[in-house]
Amino acid sequence: MRVPRQALLDGLRAFSVAARQLSFKAAADALFVTPSAISHRIRDLEGHLGQRVFLRKTRAVELTEAGRALLAEVEPLLAGLDAALDHAASRARRRVLRVAAPPFLASDLLVPSLRSFYGLQPRTDVEVTTGARLGEHPAQADVSIVIAAAPPAGHVATRLFSPRFVAATAPPVALVARELGARVFEKHRRIVYRHRAELWTRWFVTTGYPGGRSATVLNVDSLPVAITAAEQGLGIALVPTFVCERRLRRGRLVRISDSEIDAGDSYFLVHRPEDRARPEVRAFLSWALSELRR
Repeated sequence: MRVPRQALLDGLRAFSVAARQLSFKAAADALFVTPSAISHRIRDLEGHLGQRVFLRKTRAVELTEAGRALLAEVEPLLAGLDAALDHAASRARRRVLRVAAPPFLASDLLVPSLRSFYGLQPRTDVEVTTGARLGEHPAQADVSIVIAAAPPAGHVATRLFSPRFVAATAPPVALVARELGARVFEKHRRIVYRHRAELWTRWFVTTGYPGGRSATVLNVDSLPVAITAAEQGLGIALVPTFVCERRLRRGRLVRISDSEIDAGDSYFLVHRPEDRARPEVRAFLSWALSELRR
């Protein structure tokens, strides 16, 4: 007897529940059908198998040897099917939020703060990318954090903060620097982030330190590299205070002067107007303005 696949699945489900309960009525209650429907499904299953899986008695049923063997094989398969359906439903209920940010801000500020966002939005998956061009809101991003002198055109942009820079280094170098004062760069290396080299000129003007030749200079083309070099005691670097807040608070970096300089640009939280209709975007915008804005 050939039975359609859906009927076989219904029959296997009815068989599994009835075998565990040893009752067609209990199986019917569990599956929200009538006892006669359970009986009909199991008869179709037995017809397909060509053998009995239950011994029917007046007030109960018992598994046959073939029924016990079938139950041992079917139970793990039905459990796996249930798990697969649960996972598929869970994926359908989850949302994905794509966030773009500069590499250093992403690693030192955004990602360490995300725990609180997940606490508010446990069913939102976040994808963080760091490869966007400077000042650009990538087409594939739902929300981005960009650094620019002015808000990016054509998007909704909210200013988060303007980075301020301080001269900082490793604790042993900072101790000597405090003693040397304005003569510090006669003895210690200046670390220069090549793309923001003009910040050192502004820092010298602000602090009154002589801006002559340093003992040596380490030029790098990455702000994270400049900060790491300062942490390793290779010299003194200008570091952004807010992004390096944890390093400064924990003493991994120490200021050599209390003076701060404004970088002249700002970090903006950016999104397309139409994306604000999405609940995960609204949630992230609200969270970022509360957590990251200064």
